Amino acid sequence: MSTLHRGMSVEEFDNGYFYAADLKVFAREVGITVGNFRKIELEELIRQFLRTGKVPDRKPVMPRKAGEPRDRLEPDTVVANYVDDRQTKAFLLELVHAEAPGLGRKSGQWYWLNDWRRQKQAAQARFTYRDLAVRLRELMQTEGRFPQIPAARMNNFITDFRADPANAGISRKDALKAWNWLKAQPGPKTYAEYRRLTVTKAPDGSS
Repeated sequence: MSTLHRGMSVEEFDNGYFYAADLKVFAREVGITVGNFRKIELEELIRQFLRTGKVPDRKPVMPRKAGEPRDRLEPDTVVANYVDDRQTKAFLLELVHAEAPGLGRKSGQWYWLNDWRRQKQAAQARFTYRDLAVRLRELMQTEGRFPQIPAARMNNFITDFRADPANAGISRKDALKAWNWLKAQPGPKTYAEYRRLTVTKAPDGSS
């Protein structure tokens, strides 16, 4: 597995696999502010550093102000000090179900809601918890699957692995074994790359 270092190329970085904890350590070493950046955001900041040799000046957008109490959970409360916990999620679902009783949950809804919220906060937009609930309802009513979550490469790999009819009946444990094998190989960490490699080479290293 590749090791993070200042002189690596962007291609080398993209062809490796690095845990969030390692990305944070490396980012701090080169002077990047880590804050609450998600893994995908840290990866992009590190790419920018490797590409230019300059430390990006982007700063994380915090969901709340330090030392401030959480927002009062009311529909018309303007989002200022957001807490992403069960209490907030239950409140938002209550607002959703008041408008769309019985609407079922959808995989990925919270990730994409938070992505929307973070973009709004980064733009310093004014929005309320009612607006969040409206966006959540839209997500829950979306037809088909959401786009794969960026940077969640293991989950995306396993989803694609198990969706392939060629792997029918193969356990999640075996899918994880295939992922761990791919993770150690140079190149993209995708199921398509796994299929390309395993045309001639099996995950156990045999031909």
